[in-house]
Amino acid sequence: MKILSLKIVDPGTTDKWVTIKGGGGAPTGGIDGANGLNALIQRGIVLVLILVSIFSLTYLIWGGIGWITSGGDKTKVQAARNKMVYSVIGLIIALLAFVIVSFIGKLFGIDNFVS
Repeated sequence: MKILSLKIVDPGTTDKWVTIKGGGGAPTGGIDGANGLNALIQRGIVLVLILVSIFSLTYLIWGGIGWITSGGDKTKVQAARNKMVYSVIGLIIALLAFVIVSFIGKLFGIDNFVS
């Protein structure tokens, strides 16, 4: 059985809308206050960090394979080395961004901003 949650107009009050809640904690949608927004931000930051880490490690492996298969050609070795260096720099920047966001969250008193 599905439970329904409604909002209707109540002309007898100053509040335009009256919320009628369904039984059993029916979901009403939206973000659940500050805690829901905090959780959404946490998940977004962690997701971005994971994606950047996967991309960076993939690029590092791609550079390593390029170095192995270069056959001694100096331009191919240099291109592979650049891929590896740029991937490590990107990973360091991503981790520093994570640390900075955590620090800013703690600076403004947001507990467990990034966990």
